[in-house]
Formats: sequence, structure tokens, C-alpha cells
Amino acid sequence: MPYRHPGHAFIEHYGPLRDKADVDRYGDFLRQSAQIEEDRPPVSLERIYTCFGIPIPRQAPLQDQQGILVDGDRGLILIKEDDPLVRQRFTEGHELMELLFEAHHQLETVQQGKGLQAVDGYKERLCDRGAAALLMPQQSFQARLQMLSMSMQTGRALAKDYQTSLMATLLRMVQLSSGAHGLVMWRLGWATAAEKAKGTEPPQLRPGWQAFSAGWSAGRLAKAEVAGPGSVVAIAPQLGQPLTGTEVVGFKGGERRCHLEVLPLRGGRQQCVLALVHLLG
Repeated sequence: MPYRHPGHAFIEHYGPLRDKADVDRYGDFLRQSAQIEEDRPPVSLERIYTCFGIPIPRQAPLQDQQGILVDGDRGLILIKEDDPLVRQRFTEGHELMELLFEAHHQLETVQQGKGLQAVDGYKERLCDRGAAALLMPQQSFQARLQMLSMSMQTGRALAKDYQTSLMATLLRMVQLSSGAHGLVMWRLGWATAAEKAKGTEPPQLRPGWQAFSAGWSAGRLAKAEVAGPGSVVAIAPQLGQPLTGTEVVGFKGGERRCHLEVLPLRGGRQQCVLALVHLLG
């Protein structure tokens, strides 16, 4: 089948991108065009490639990035060859979103900046959001989530069903949950650049990126917050195993009692802890 640019095909049908919802709608468009039933995971990216005549992404020894859209006019995509399969699938989804923004940018240039403005950093986040919406369709994913508890165990089960990474799956769970839940990545670090420069105190586990459900009411964790020595966040990496616990956590909205499920990770050479947080009471 001859190549048909999926981004241009979407915009021809729906018009220029107006907001984040259009990015999610593009995922629906890709699946529907390829006649993929979203209630039967995992989503077949191969059927999308066949539908639009997109060459199967090639694996390459990439170093500093997971994927590259080499040529949008031919749909050529490179994927990091030594990434796990679930990571490669998410990268492929991300690059399919890049095709949408390439088409949007070309139209935006002609129309002098009308529609959704997506600068590089924000565009990358939108591409990740779109990849999640493509691979974990809201209707089927949310239905499965509602049948199960909001937990790490559920995250592992859904990740297996949708062939996505645990982290991407947990983020999607938080995004679509109707309860009060959050996902926080704790990293070793200092409160300020001055403290780091002094080097008199060792780095401590502090909150990095954070994501919360629509029902969350406690605010965010302050960047200066530290995982106390008795917290499961601090203990889990010492033991090298997942832990759960109920404890009081200090948020910008005040201290709140939470149930935490934590998983020690290693991001490159840095020790990290991923925490699924459930607000109690």
C-alpha cells in the first residue's frame, strides 16, 4: 500500500490541533483507520503501519534517544535496538505522534501560528501522552482499571495485557483514575545548588516528577521534601525490594495520611524510588 502521512490524514479530516484532547483523538483515529478493536489489547502497531503504508521502524544503535523520525514524508522511523520490547513499543507510539506534530507544524506555518502551540519540551510531553492514549485506549483501559484495585499489582497486570512498561502503565492509571492517587519519582539530590556545591552533606531522596489523579486534593510535594529514615521510600532501596506502608506525608496542602507502594529503581547510575501514593481519609 502506498504511503499516506497519518498526521496529514488526521488534520484533513479533523482540522488543525486545538488542544490536548485532539492528540488523544489522533490515537483513536489511528486505531479506527486500521480497524483495531480497542477492547482487545495489545494494540497492533503493525496494522497501523500497514494501513498507512508506513515502513516497519528499523532498529538502530542509538545512544542518547529512544527513537528518531528520520523522514516524515516517507514515514521512516528508527528505534533504539537494545531497549526492551515494551519501551520500543512506546517509542514507536511516540514517533507516530511526531508525525502528527510535523503535519501540524507545516499547516501552522502556512496559517501563521493558528491552533495548538507546541514548543519542543511541551511537544515531547504531548507525544508521550498521545503514545499512552494510543497504546492504552481510555475506554478499555479504564474499564479494566475500574474492575481492579488501584495498585502496583494491577499496574503489572495491565502492563502485561497492553504490552507497555510498568511506569507508563502506572501513569496512565493515575491519569484515568477517579480516586485520589499519585505517582512520584524520588531521586537522590540536594535541596539547592548551593548545598550541592558545598558538598558537606550527602544527597537525600527528594521528589522529582509527580503526577496526580483528578481526585487528588493534597497539592504537590515540595522539592525540598526529604524521605525520612523511617519512611518506606527510604527503606526500600536499602533493602533492594518493593515495600508498602501507611504514613503521614507532607504536601504543600498540609500533612496527609497516605498508603504508599514503593519500588526501588536505578535510573542510569542514580538510585531512584517510584512511589504509588494513595490518599487516605
